[in-house]
Amino acid sequence: MTRPLLVLLMLPMAAVAADDTRISFLEQEVRNLQRQVQALSTQMNELQRRPDRPAGAPAATNRSAAAVSSDAWIDAGKWKRLQRGMSELEVIDLLGPPTSMRDEHGARVLLYALEIGPTGFLGGSVWIRDHVVEEVKTPTLQ
Repeated sequence: MTRPLLVLLMLPMAAVAADDTRISFLEQEVRNLQRQVQALSTQMNELQRRPDRPAGAPAATNRSAAAVSSDAWIDAGKWKRLQRGMSELEVIDLLGPPTSMRDEHGARVLLYALEIGPTGFLGGSVWIRDHVVEEVKTPTLQ
């Protein structure tokens, strides 16, 4: 009789341990996002200080919101032209800006995704290490 009682007493502790694990995971994700924001802020500051930028030019380029959310990457022919060793800028010139980016295992991952209906999406990625393409995962329907 004492064994079932002991099990019942242990259930809340197991739930707390599971919550602690989820909280730790979310805290790590927040730290990762903070590092990404810091890296992107540093890149923007470096671009703003570039000597080839005309004096008095706005800090951001005059791209429209439509250009920033370009769907040029959907063209399968463009993905076939990607090659290992290409620069990150060459990738962005070819595919357009990624829909998001993340750092993973010391590489920057350019993510290209498009929601298709309520349950699916089209997504591909380009892995950049030392500012050059290391791996290309062509878009697939997921």
